[in-house]
Amino acid sequence: MKARDFVANEDVAIKIIKNKRAFTNQAREEIRLLTKMNHLQDLNAADGSNSNQGANYVVRLLTHFMFRGHLCLVFELLSHNLYDLLRNTNFRGVSLNLTRKFTQQLCSALEFLSRPDLQIIHCDLKPENILLINPKRSAIKLVDFGSSCHVNEKVYQYIQSRFYRSPDVLLGLDYTMAIDMWSLGCILVELHTGEPLFAGQHELDQMLKIIEVLGMLPSYLIEKSRRWPLFFEREPGGNFVPNYKASMKDNIPISYKAPGTRKLNDILGVNSGGPMGRRLQEPGHSPQDYAIFMDLVLQMLTYDPEKRIRPSEALAHRFFCRTNTAVPTHPQTVLRQSSTQHPPPPQTLLANPDGQFSYSFMIQ
Repeated sequence: MKARDFVANEDVAIKIIKNKRAFTNQAREEIRLLTKMNHLQDLNAADGSNSNQGANYVVRLLTHFMFRGHLCLVFELLSHNLYDLLRNTNFRGVSLNLTRKFTQQLCSALEFLSRPDLQIIHCDLKPENILLINPKRSAIKLVDFGSSCHVNEKVYQYIQSRFYRSPDVLLGLDYTMAIDMWSLGCILVELHTGEPLFAGQHELDQMLKIIEVLGMLPSYLIEKSRRWPLFFEREPGGNFVPNYKASMKDNIPISYKAPGTRKLNDILGVNSGGPMGRRLQEPGHSPQDYAIFMDLVLQMLTYDPEKRIRPSEALAHRFFCRTNTAVPTHPQTVLRQSSTQHPPPPQTLLANPDGQFSYSFMIQ
């Protein structure tokens, strides 16, 4: 909830925790983690260096207090979350240029969390937990560390929101900071297309939707899991296949594409002008731009968490190297459209690359 701090003379956001021991204990852990991260933010500000630059992308906890048995956490007040932003595009997504700006900040945040003296897994990375600092800027912060933990102090096995849940978590394997990178890969596609990449209705559906795009998981990962019979069947020859029989609803099989046949190339529209052709001939959205973007996403969505790209490696990816076709980075005024209005035609976007788009934010 939004509140006013009359001592500091500023607006703040207050997170009120349920008056139950489990929730209170979880919130105290969130306070502990945020206090440690915010301390590094203060050190970064004091020495004026960029050694902890990723600390700037983590929300600041200002204080906390008890009120009528409820633990209350007081945070700096931020703006809209990225799901709000997508909703205001009518779920048509944002440009690759804006996606790039968000991605670079999020990779920096994850690099910060992976510091040897932190080693924190966020455990619930999703658009709703990424907030704009100011509705007129593209600067963002990562929020909601209520499910977070240190790598060596895991408390929960059932973590991550389903659409962004990694295969390692679905399989019940020991998880690492790599699960956040999987979530980020899912988020990047959603930011640009406007729709979740893997919108599973339950865990089996989630796994089968992942397999449609990325193909079958390696057998050695499946064999590590005690939960594999929930998702797979084993053929007489020893090969694993998706458990389509278990996905039946009312005795009617749910239709899935064969493993690996729903191509990310097609979802992103790499060679056809972006998702649904909406970015055709728009600066910064050439087939080469899309191929580079897809390469980064696929490295984030690597099945084996040990081989999944790390934040520091992601920041060195060529996706963050500006190309000659990049969209200019001047402020973009974005106006709200009602649900009855149609988005501007592609030629309008081409004629005014810095002009009016379909969101309700001004973003730079």
